[in-house]
Amino acid sequence: MESSKVRLVILLVVIAAGVMGMRHYFSPEQVVRRQLHDAVASFENEKILGVLAKVSRSYSDHWGGTYEGLGGYLQPMMDAYEALMVDLDIRTLEMGDNEARIGITFVVSGRTEVGRGDILGGESSPCRATLRWSKEEPGWRLVETEELDIPELRAELEERKSR
Repeated sequence: MESSKVRLVILLVVIAAGVMGMRHYFSPEQVVRRQLHDAVASFENEKILGVLAKVSRSYSDHWGGTYEGLGGYLQPMMDAYEALMVDLDIRTLEMGDNEARIGITFVVSGRTEVGRGDILGGESSPCRATLRWSKEEPGWRLVETEELDIPELRAELEERKSR
């Protein structure tokens, strides 16, 4: 009788710990982080539809980018490079009502016939971005790039922004 009470208490503690862990797993912050990491994994695996599934159809940015334009920019990069890798660091994550702002730094590297190297950014000068995500049906999606600094494209980005 005493051992069954101990087992019941242990079972209840395990269930309570599991519920607390699941609550953290399904928190909006964790869901948005997973969405971002899923988009990066799709990019690394050269699955454009996997990346675009994380982007809102109403996506826009200060440089004239759209949902379709983002796909049109990423696909040639996927075609030109093999073994794409993104070194991603989430610097900030601010949550609001059905909205999230994520500050990231990243470096994109890949391989060509010539060899492996950085494509965008580098160890000493990574790319920086602030991304705004919104909760849509069926889930969290990227709706805007608010800030973007890609060292190799600074002049082009500034020119596009002033248009």
